[in-house]
Amino acid sequence: MSNEHEELLDAIIDALPAWQVLVVQFNEGVARQLGISTSDLQCLFVLSTHGPRSPGFLAEQIGLTTGSASRMVDRLLAAGLVTRETDAQDRRRVIVTATPLALARVADHYSPLNEQLRAHLSRLPERSLTDMLGFVQDAEITTRDRIHQQDTGA
Repeated sequence: MSNEHEELLDAIIDALPAWQVLVVQFNEGVARQLGISTSDLQCLFVLSTHGPRSPGFLAEQIGLTTGSASRMVDRLLAAGLVTRETDAQDRRRVIVTATPLALARVADHYSPLNEQLRAHLSRLPERSLTDMLGFVQDAEITTRDRIHQQDTGA
């Protein structure tokens, strides 16, 4: 690997945390404007991505205990942002679904940012976009693995 390549790698690795901090701040602002917690916002994201799910699944995806996830669902239910129904397949289980209103309210906050990011990305060649997608997917897996290692003390 050339020195220039190494310097570019270092510059990218150094730039990512600054962006991550801003994304966290943006998410906190969205949650505040919606009158919910950041965990509640993460729950709505998981539901918008994965569709209706059990509180246990939500707890696992967000990194909450099942008790905390149940309280989160109660808050979102009281705010009219989710519904909770008994699972038709297993009457002992409940399924949580984001309401169309919740998804629309969240989209209202993220759409302008996503449109600007799309404009930035549209300037890149397809090969760069493919490489970037691969990096983001690998980074998600690596970060999830590191979180798991932290949680288990490995």
